[in-house]
Amino acid sequence: MFFGWQVSVGGAASCCDTGTVQETSGVRAPRQARSQRTLERVLEAGAEVFAAGGYDGFTIAEVCRLASSSTGAVYTRFENKDALVRAVHDHIMADMVRVVAALYAPSPAWEALTTPQLIEHAVRLLADHFRERSDMVRAVVLRAAVDSVMRASGAAAIRRMADAFTARLLDRAADYPHADPEAAVRGVFGMVFEAISWDVAFGAEFREAGALGAPPDERMPAVARMVLLTAAE
Repeated sequence: MFFGWQVSVGGAASCCDTGTVQETSGVRAPRQARSQRTLERVLEAGAEVFAAGGYDGFTIAEVCRLASSSTGAVYTRFENKDALVRAVHDHIMADMVRVVAALYAPSPAWEALTTPQLIEHAVRLLADHFRERSDMVRAVVLRAAVDSVMRASGAAAIRRMADAFTARLLDRAADYPHADPEAAVRGVFGMVFEAISWDVAFGAEFREAGALGAPPDERMPAVARMVLLTAAE
Protein backbone atom coordinates (compact mmCIF):
# COMPACT_ATOMS: atom_id res chain seq x y z
CA MET A 1 0.00 0.00 0.00
CA PHE A 2 1.37 3.43 -0.95
CA PHE A 3 -0.07 6.46 0.90
CA GLY A 4 -3.30 4.48 1.24
CA TRP A 5 -3.28 3.56 -2.45
CA GLN A 6 -3.66 -0.22 -2.60
CA VAL A 7 -1.49 -1.50 -5.45
CA SER A 8 -3.34 -4.63 -6.53
CA VAL A 9 -1.99 -6.16 -9.71
CA GLY A 10 -3.33 -9.67 -9.43
CA GLY A 11 -5.66 -9.51 -12.42
CA ALA A 12 -7.19 -7.44 -15.18
CA ALA A 13 -9.27 -4.41 -14.37
CA SER A 14 -12.99 -4.93 -14.50
CA CYS A 15 -13.74 -1.64 -16.26
CA CYS A 16 -13.43 -1.56 -20.01
CA ASP A 17 -12.21 2.00 -20.46
CA THR A 18 -10.76 3.59 -17.34
CA GLY A 19 -10.89 7.36 -17.51
CA THR A 20 -13.93 8.01 -19.68
CA VAL A 21 -16.13 10.95 -18.68
CA GLN A 22 -19.17 8.68 -18.53
CA GLU A 23 -17.54 6.76 -15.67
CA THR A 24 -16.60 9.81 -13.59
CA SER A 25 -19.08 10.71 -10.85
CA GLY A 26 -20.41 14.26 -10.82
CA VAL A 27 -19.80 14.85 -14.53
CA ARG A 28 -22.42 15.37 -17.21
CA ALA A 29 -21.12 13.79 -20.40
CA PRO A 30 -21.35 15.82 -23.63
CA ARG A 31 -23.70 14.73 -26.41
CA GLN A 32 -22.42 16.86 -29.27
CA ALA A 33 -19.02 16.88 -30.99
CA ARG A 34 -18.50 20.57 -30.22
CA SER A 35 -19.17 20.00 -26.53
CA GLN A 36 -16.80 17.03 -26.56
CA ARG A 37 -14.02 19.19 -28.00
CA THR A 38 -14.63 21.81 -25.34
CA LEU A 39 -14.52 19.15 -22.66
CA GLU A 40 -11.21 17.84 -24.01
CA ARG A 41 -9.73 21.34 -23.79
CA VAL A 42 -10.93 21.68 -20.22
CA LEU A 43 -9.46 18.30 -19.23
CA GLU A 44 -6.13 19.06 -20.91
CA ALA A 45 -5.99 22.44 -19.20
CA GLY A 46 -6.98 20.81 -15.92
CA ALA A 47 -4.15 18.31 -16.24
CA GLU A 48 -1.69 21.17 -16.71
CA VAL A 49 -3.01 23.04 -13.66
CA PHE A 50 -3.10 19.87 -11.54
CA ALA A 51 0.49 18.98 -12.45
CA ALA A 52 1.69 22.49 -11.65
CA GLY A 53 0.03 22.97 -8.27
CA GLY A 54 -1.59 19.75 -7.13
CA TYR A 55 -5.03 19.76 -5.58
CA ASP A 56 -4.45 22.83 -3.41
CA GLY A 57 -3.26 24.89 -6.36
CA PHE A 58 -6.04 23.71 -8.64
CA THR A 59 -8.58 26.45 -9.43
CA ILE A 60 -11.44 26.39 -11.88
CA ALA A 61 -10.61 29.97 -12.85
CA GLU A 62 -7.13 28.96 -14.03
CA VAL A 63 -8.49 25.94 -15.87
CA CYS A 64 -11.01 28.16 -17.66
CA ARG A 65 -8.30 30.65 -18.58
CA LEU A 66 -6.07 27.98 -20.13
CA ALA A 67 -9.00 26.26 -21.86
CA SER A 68 -10.52 29.54 -23.11
CA SER A 69 -13.79 28.49 -21.49
CA SER A 70 -16.22 30.25 -19.18
CA THR A 71 -16.75 29.22 -15.56
CA GLY A 72 -20.44 28.86 -16.34
CA ALA A 73 -19.68 26.30 -19.05
CA VAL A 74 -17.49 24.33 -16.66
CA TYR A 75 -20.08 24.30 -13.88
CA THR A 76 -22.65 23.15 -16.43
CA ARG A 77 -20.53 20.06 -16.96
CA PHE A 78 -19.07 19.51 -13.47
CA GLU A 79 -20.84 19.60 -10.13
CA ASN A 80 -17.90 21.09 -8.23
CA LYS A 81 -14.11 21.28 -8.03
CA ASP A 82 -13.75 17.71 -6.81
CA ALA A 83 -15.75 16.38 -9.77
CA LEU A 84 -13.50 18.28 -12.17
CA VAL A 85 -10.32 17.13 -10.41
CA ARG A 86 -11.49 13.51 -10.54
CA ALA A 87 -12.35 13.84 -14.23
CA VAL A 88 -8.91 15.32 -14.86
CA HIS A 89 -7.35 12.45 -12.93
CA ASP A 90 -9.27 9.88 -14.99
CA HIS A 91 -8.21 11.68 -18.17
CA ILE A 92 -4.57 11.57 -17.06
CA MET A 93 -4.70 7.90 -16.10
CA ALA A 94 -6.45 6.88 -19.33
CA ASP A 95 -3.69 8.57 -21.31
CA MET A 96 -1.01 6.83 -19.26
CA VAL A 97 -2.70 3.46 -19.81
CA ARG A 98 -2.76 4.06 -23.58
CA VAL A 99 0.93 4.97 -23.61
CA VAL A 100 1.92 1.94 -21.53
CA ALA A 101 -0.09 -0.38 -23.79
CA ALA A 102 1.82 0.99 -26.79
CA LEU A 103 5.19 0.72 -25.03
CA TYR A 104 4.68 -2.98 -24.30
CA ALA A 105 2.99 -3.95 -27.56
CA PRO A 106 4.54 -6.93 -29.39
CA SER A 107 7.32 -6.00 -31.78
CA PRO A 108 10.47 -7.50 -33.36
CA ALA A 109 12.53 -5.23 -31.12
CA TRP A 110 11.38 -7.15 -28.04
CA GLU A 111 12.06 -10.48 -29.71
CA ALA A 112 15.66 -9.47 -30.47
CA LEU A 113 16.52 -8.99 -26.79
CA THR A 114 17.95 -11.65 -24.50
CA THR A 115 15.82 -12.37 -21.45
CA PRO A 116 17.98 -10.29 -19.06
CA GLN A 117 17.95 -7.43 -21.60
CA LEU A 118 14.18 -7.68 -21.99
CA ILE A 119 13.63 -7.47 -18.23
CA GLU A 120 15.93 -4.45 -17.92
CA HIS A 121 14.36 -2.69 -20.89
CA ALA A 122 10.83 -3.30 -19.57
CA VAL A 123 11.70 -1.84 -16.17
CA ARG A 124 13.48 1.18 -17.64
CA LEU A 125 10.50 1.91 -19.90
CA LEU A 126 8.23 1.96 -16.86
CA ALA A 127 10.62 4.21 -14.93
CA ASP A 128 10.98 6.59 -17.87
CA HIS A 129 7.22 6.70 -18.39
CA PHE A 130 6.63 7.90 -14.84
CA ARG A 131 9.66 10.18 -14.66
CA GLU A 132 8.68 12.00 -17.86
CA ARG A 133 5.35 12.80 -16.15
CA SER A 134 6.82 13.33 -12.70
CA ASP A 135 4.89 16.50 -11.81
CA MET A 136 1.62 14.94 -12.86
CA VAL A 137 2.32 11.62 -11.14
CA ARG A 138 3.30 13.40 -7.95
CA ALA A 139 0.04 15.36 -7.91
CA VAL A 140 -1.97 12.20 -8.56
CA VAL A 141 -0.20 10.12 -5.90
CA LEU A 142 -0.52 12.76 -3.19
CA ARG A 143 -4.19 13.41 -3.87
CA ALA A 144 -5.06 9.70 -4.16
CA ALA A 145 -3.76 9.27 -0.61
CA VAL A 146 -6.78 11.18 0.70
CA ASP A 147 -9.39 10.66 -2.05
CA SER A 148 -10.88 7.17 -2.04
CA VAL A 149 -12.72 7.71 -5.34
CA MET A 150 -9.54 8.73 -7.10
CA ARG A 151 -7.68 5.87 -5.43
CA ALA A 152 -10.13 3.28 -6.76
CA SER A 153 -10.04 4.72 -10.27
CA GLY A 154 -6.25 4.88 -10.18
CA ALA A 155 -6.00 1.28 -9.02
CA ALA A 156 -8.02 0.13 -12.04
CA ALA A 157 -5.68 2.03 -14.36
CA ILE A 158 -2.62 0.57 -12.63
CA ARG A 159 -3.98 -2.94 -13.12
CA ARG A 160 -4.23 -2.28 -16.86
CA MET A 161 -0.63 -1.05 -16.92
CA ALA A 162 0.36 -4.18 -15.03
CA ASP A 163 -1.46 -6.30 -17.62
CA ALA A 164 0.56 -4.75 -20.48
CA PHE A 165 3.86 -5.11 -18.62
CA THR A 166 3.08 -8.70 -17.60
CA ALA A 167 2.01 -9.80 -21.07
CA ARG A 168 5.35 -8.74 -22.54
CA LEU A 169 7.52 -10.31 -19.84
CA LEU A 170 5.55 -13.56 -19.97
CA ASP A 171 6.89 -14.04 -23.49
CA ARG A 172 9.92 -15.42 -21.63
CA ALA A 173 8.00 -17.34 -18.97
CA ALA A 174 9.98 -20.49 -19.75
CA ASP A 175 13.15 -18.72 -18.61
CA TYR A 176 11.81 -17.90 -15.14
CA PRO A 177 12.46 -20.62 -12.54
CA HIS A 178 9.17 -20.06 -10.75
CA ALA A 179 6.16 -22.32 -10.31
CA ASP A 180 3.92 -19.34 -11.14
CA PRO A 181 5.74 -17.02 -13.60
CA GLU A 182 2.77 -14.67 -13.91
CA ALA A 183 2.66 -14.09 -10.16
CA ALA A 184 6.41 -13.42 -10.19
CA VAL A 185 6.12 -10.89 -13.02
CA ARG A 186 3.15 -9.11 -11.43
CA GLY A 187 5.11 -8.99 -8.18
CA VAL A 188 7.97 -7.30 -10.00
CA PHE A 189 5.58 -4.75 -11.53
CA GLY A 190 4.19 -3.90 -8.09
CA MET A 191 7.68 -3.56 -6.62
CA VAL A 192 8.88 -1.33 -9.47
CA PHE A 193 5.69 0.75 -9.50
CA GLU A 194 5.87 1.49 -5.79
CA ALA A 195 9.58 2.35 -5.91
CA ILE A 196 9.12 4.70 -8.85
CA SER A 197 5.99 6.31 -7.38
CA TRP A 198 7.76 7.00 -4.10
CA ASP A 199 10.79 8.35 -5.94
CA VAL A 200 8.70 10.62 -8.15
CA ALA A 201 6.77 11.97 -5.16
CA PHE A 202 9.66 12.45 -2.73
CA GLY A 203 12.81 11.03 -4.34
CA ALA A 204 15.10 14.04 -4.44
CA GLU A 205 14.44 14.97 -0.81
CA PHE A 206 14.76 11.38 0.43
CA ARG A 207 17.89 10.63 -1.62
CA GLU A 208 19.60 13.77 -0.33
CA ALA A 209 18.83 12.54 3.19
CA GLY A 210 20.32 9.14 2.35
CA ALA A 211 17.05 7.25 2.74
CA LEU A 212 16.63 5.85 -0.77
CA GLY A 213 20.06 5.76 -2.39
CA ALA A 214 20.11 5.61 -6.20
CA PRO A 215 16.88 6.33 -8.10
CA PRO A 216 14.84 3.26 -9.09
CA ASP A 217 15.69 3.51 -12.79
CA GLU A 218 19.28 2.74 -11.75
CA ARG A 219 18.69 0.03 -9.16
CA MET A 220 15.38 -1.64 -10.09
CA PRO A 221 16.44 -3.32 -13.37
CA ALA A 222 19.05 -5.37 -11.51
CA VAL A 223 16.58 -6.19 -8.73
CA ALA A 224 13.97 -7.27 -11.28
CA ARG A 225 16.44 -9.56 -13.06
CA MET A 226 17.41 -11.13 -9.75
CA VAL A 227 13.78 -11.73 -8.77
CA LEU A 228 12.74 -13.24 -12.10
CA LEU A 229 15.86 -15.25 -12.92
CA THR A 230 16.48 -16.71 -9.45
CA ALA A 231 14.41 -19.62 -8.25
CA ALA A 232 12.22 -19.00 -5.24
CA GLU A 233 13.20 -20.91 -2.12
